[in-house]
Amino acid sequence: MSIARHLEHLAQIGSPIECAKMTMLGGDHDPPIVVGTGTITPASSTRFEYRLQGMPANVGHALQSLRRLDSDPYDGRLRSRLTATSVAGEELICGWTEPSVVLGEGLWTFTGSIEALSTHEVGTFEPGIECVFLLPRHHTARVVLRRFLEPAASGGQSGVTLEVLGSRIHIELDDERGELCIRASGSDSMQPTLLENWVGEPLRILFGQPVYPRFVARRSGDWKMNWVRPSPQWSETTDHVALWQGLYQYTEQERFWLAYRRLLAHIARADGFEAHRLTALYEELIDAGRGSRWVWALTYASTAEAILDIIGLPGTPRADLSDDQHDDLGAELRAFSAFMDGWDGSYTIAEAAKRAVARLPQTSATQALRALVSQGVVDPDQFTAWNTLRNRVMHGNLVSPYSSAKDDKLLLDLAGLSRALTWHLIDIEADENSR
Repeated sequence: MSIARHLEHLAQIGSPIECAKMTMLGGDHDPPIVVGTGTITPASSTRFEYRLQGMPANVGHALQSLRRLDSDPYDGRLRSRLTATSVAGEELICGWTEPSVVLGEGLWTFTGSIEALSTHEVGTFEPGIECVFLLPRHHTARVVLRRFLEPAASGGQSGVTLEVLGSRIHIELDDERGELCIRASGSDSMQPTLLENWVGEPLRILFGQPVYPRFVARRSGDWKMNWVRPSPQWSETTDHVALWQGLYQYTEQERFWLAYRRLLAHIARADGFEAHRLTALYEELIDAGRGSRWVWALTYASTAEAILDIIGLPGTPRADLSDDQHDDLGAELRAFSAFMDGWDGSYTIAEAAKRAVARLPQTSATQALRALVSQGVVDPDQFTAWNTLRNRVMHGNLVSPYSSAKDDKLLLDLAGLSRALTWHLIDIEADENSR
C-alpha cells in the first residue's frame, strides 16, 4: 500500500481526528504539562490545529513550563511538545507547538497549531524511503511528468527507475490523484534519514516551486517512521525560476532525468541535513519571485555570484594571464607592497591599497563570467544583463516597476544566467566524477 493511502485519513482537510488522549510535554524528563482529550484537525496542506481539554496535575509546574520560551524566544527547544492517541488507538507524534491556554474552573483548554503528524511502526523493513508529493493539476510540472512518466503497458511497471550513488530510485505518477511517488533504497552514500529530504530538492530546482512531500515513510531495519508533512501551495508567478523550461521541455525526457540524477548526486555528495546551498539559492529565488522587480533583480544577481562560488571560479588564478604574465604581475605586486611599506602617509590607506591590488592575480566574478561567455556556457546578453544590473541594484538603485521590452529582456536574461550556471555546475561535476 502506498504511504499516501496509509496516511490519508490523517490529512483530510477539515476532518477532525478524535483523540482519546492528548499529552502536552515541556522539558525532557519533566512530568507532562497536562493530559486530556481533544481533536487534531488538518486546517490546510501546511498546518494542523488542535484543541486539548484537561486539568494539569500540578498547576505550578504547568504554568512554569508554558513560560519557558519567555527566557529565550529564539530557542525553539523551549517550546512545548504534543503527543496523542486517536480513538482508533493510533499513536501520533505531533511535534513542537506554542499553545494558547484558556483557564477554566474545571478544565483548561489548550489550542494551537502544528506542522506535521508522525507515527512509528515496529517490524522488519528494508532500509529506504517513500515520499509522495502533491502536484497541481494544470501546472507545467504536471504536464511534463505526465509525458515523462507514462503508464506501464499491461504487466509492466509504470514510471522510471534511476540509479544514484548506489541507491535504486523509482519514480511514478498517479495522475488521477495528482501524486508523484518516489521510492528509494538506502545505500552507504544515501542514508534514509537524509534521502527523504534529498529526493525532493532537485524537483524544487527543476520546477521553481516549493516541492515538499506531503507523505513520507522512512524505513530502517526494525522500525519505520511515517509522516504527514507540510506541502505548500504552488504559484505560477515563480515559474521563471524553474531550471526546466524552454522549447523542448515536453520532449527532452532523457535530458530531464539526467538533470534530476545529476542534481541528486550533487546534493548527496555534500552530505548535509539542511537543504543544499544550490537548493537554498533556488528557494530564495522562489520567495523573491513573489516580490518586486527590484527584489527579483537583486536576488538573481546575487544568486549568479553564489553559483559561481559553488563552481569554484572566483579566487582562482586568472586564466586570461600566461605563466609569464602571472610572474610579472607577482613581481610588480611585491614591489608595490614594499613601496607602500616605506610610504610616509596613512597606514590605513597603505594597507587598503595593498589589499586592493593583492586581488589582481585572482579571478573575479566578472572575469569568471567573461571566461564562461568565451566558452559558450553563458550567453553574451546574460552577461550584459548581470553587468548592467548588478552594481545598480546592489547600491540601492531601484529597477523600474513598469514593464518595458528593454527592462523585461534584462530581467529575463538575468534569470537565464542562473539557469545557465546551474546547468554548467551539474555538467562539469558529472564529467569530473565520470573520470
